[in-house]
Amino acid sequence: MAGQAQHGSRDRGGSSRRVSPVVLAAAASADVSGTEATTSTTSPSQAATPPVAPTPTPRAVSRLLQMKGMTPDEAANLTAFLYGLPTADLRWTVPELNQLLFLRDIRKSGRFGRDDGGLNPQA
Repeated sequence: MAGQAQHGSRDRGGSSRRVSPVVLAAAASADVSGTEATTSTTSPSQAATPPVAPTPTPRAVSRLLQMKGMTPDEAANLTAFLYGLPTADLRWTVPELNQLLFLRDIRKSGRFGRDDGGLNPQA
């Protein structure tokens, strides 16, 4: 057992300081090219951003929760909570979630105005 770290012990030799992804990329490119790493003056917004995974649909989230053992009502209410909808004293269904989230996205994009959907005064 000599020379082996005890179970549960921590390595005290290294630093726990986090390194920026930009610095890691510069160091990796320096290792490949054989030159010293130079720090870049680009801002984080100019750095290449990794692709963002698409947001799952409420139906998919609810279905996954049901596969984990929740009832359909529990899964729909938790899905509503995850999408930022109020859940106190409300019972949601997945079709209601889809409709409300659809309308919220249209409103956010500016394609649905404050007066849309009201009664037609000319009728």
